[in-house]
Amino acid sequence: MSVDVEALIAKFLRGQTAVTDICGDRVYTDLPHERQYPLVLITRTGGGALYKDWLEAAEVEISTFGGPHKLAYNLASVCMFAMTSAMVGSHAEGVVTKVKTGADAYNRDPDSADQQGHSRPRYTVSATVTAHP
Repeated sequence: MSVDVEALIAKFLRGQTAVTDICGDRVYTDLPHERQYPLVLITRTGGGALYKDWLEAAEVEISTFGGPHKLAYNLASVCMFAMTSAMVGSHAEGVVTKVKTGADAYNRDPDSADQQGHSRPRYTVSATVTAHP
């Protein structure tokens, strides 16, 4: 039995005031067709079992889409701070034993234009979340 780490992170971030002060409850594991910005997208990019299909290390990418670049950066920073400082512990979806941040990057999203037709600012941070049921 494995943990849906994407769902666990999304629910956790929706419960963090510092995150919701910036983007409301717009923390997704799949982008909706109708979008309001700013928002957060959690995508599992890899990882696997560490111990007998019980303990797993999920590699995830946290993408924050903002209005201006600074807003996307601030939202990514707030998400990563919340995850590294408060996510370890028991949750309804599973138990998080470790959160390790990885690389970060600023990359505009060419598939998502703002009102002026410019690529929307996006900031991405990778992380490894170790969890078990």
